[in-house]
Amino acid sequence: MKLALSFTNFGPYHLARLRALAQSLAARGDELIAYETAGNERRYPWLRSVAGEPFHWVTLFPDRDLESLTGASCRRAMTDALDRDEPDSLGIVGYSRPESMAMLGWARRNRRPTVLMSESQEIDHPRVWWKEAIKRRRVTRFSAGLVGGRRHADYLGKLGLPLDRIAYGYNAVDNDHFTRLAERFRLDPASRQGLPDAPYFLAVSRFVPEKNLTSLVAAYSRYRSKARSRPWDLVLCGDGESRPEIEAGIRASGYPTSIHLPGFLQTADLTRWLAHASAFVHPSLMEPWGLVANEAAACGLPLLISDRAGCAETLVSGSPETTGRRFDPTSVGDLADCLLWVAELSETERVEIGQRALAVVSEWGPGRFASGMLTALDLAHAREARRGRRVATKAVTYVELVS
Repeated sequence: MKLALSFTNFGPYHLARLRALAQSLAARGDELIAYETAGNERRYPWLRSVAGEPFHWVTLFPDRDLESLTGASCRRAMTDALDRDEPDSLGIVGYSRPESMAMLGWARRNRRPTVLMSESQEIDHPRVWWKEAIKRRRVTRFSAGLVGGRRHADYLGKLGLPLDRIAYGYNAVDNDHFTRLAERFRLDPASRQGLPDAPYFLAVSRFVPEKNLTSLVAAYSRYRSKARSRPWDLVLCGDGESRPEIEAGIRASGYPTSIHLPGFLQTADLTRWLAHASAFVHPSLMEPWGLVANEAAACGLPLLISDRAGCAETLVSGSPETTGRRFDPTSVGDLADCLLWVAELSETERVEIGQRALAVVSEWGPGRFASGMLTALDLAHAREARRGRRVATKAVTYVELVS
C-alpha cells in the first residue's frame, strides 16, 4: 500500500510524526509519500534538513512562501502530484485548505480511502449554521478521522463523522528529543548564558490577539504584587503582529525589566529556554491543541494551561496538582492565582509535578501518531469496503429489475 499525507509546510513535529509513520508502514511492507505545499511559511520560519528521511518528501512549491500561493495553483499542483503518484490511501489535513479539498476530490473520483486529520474544537470560534452545513457536507465524505482529543472527536461527530470511525494520536511531538536535549542543557552551566538570573515563567506562541499575551502580562503584574517569596521573571518567546501592544503592556506593568522577549526561537534554542524555566504557561483564548505544551511537558515543566486549549484535558487532567493547573483565560485574576500557586511551591514539589507531566506526554509521542494513523486507515478501508458492497448490491438489484 502507498499512503499519501499532506501538510502545508513541514516543521519539526511534522517530520517526527512522518518518520514514525514511515517506519511503521515499512514494517508491513508499505510506503509513505509526504506532500508539503510550500517550502517556506512566513508564520513559522522553521529551519530543517531535507536529506535522509524514510519517506518520499514532495514539495509542491519548493521556492515559494505558502502565503504567496493562490488556491487554484495549490489545487492544480496537488491533483497533478496525485495523478502521478497514484496513492492507495490518503491522509488529509482539515477540510478547508484548497490542496486538502483537491486530495478529497481525487480520492472520491478514484475510490480511495481517506483519513481526515483534524484538531478543530467546537469552542474554537462562534459557529454559524450555514458554515457548519458546508463543513458537514465535506466531513461526511471522509472515510475515517484522526484527532488529538475527545473535544476534537466530538466536534467531528457533530459534523457527521461517526465516533466509531475516529482514532486518536494526531497531536504529537518528538518527546524523546526534547527530554534528552533539556537534560543536556540542565547539566551545562554555560547554557544559562543570556537567560534571566531569576526563576521564570515561560510562554511560547505567536504574538497575535488570540494568544492572549497582554492578559498574561497583566496577570504577571498582579502576581508580582502578591508574591511572598522571591519573585519570578516572565519570558515571552515568539513574535508577530501584536508585539506593539504586548510591549506597551510590559511598559505599563510596573516590572518591565523582569519581562523578557527573546523572539522566535528554533527548536534547539527554545529547548534551552524550556530546560531552565520553572513553569510553562499557555494563556490562549483559542487554541485547537497547543503543541508547545507537549514540548514543555517533555522538558519536565509544570503546566499552566488555558481551559480553551485542545491539549488541556489530555495533559492537565485529574486533580489540579497532578501535572499543573487549568485556568479561565478570560480571567486575569484566575491566571494570576495560578502563577502565584506554582511560584509558591517548593522546588521539590515543582519537579515532581513536572515529572508527572513528562510521564503523561510520553504516551502521546510520534509512535502514538503512527499507531493512530494505522488504526484510522483500517477504519477507512473497512468503511470503503462496506460502501463498495452496498454499491455492488444496488447494481445487482438494478440489473435484476431491468432484465
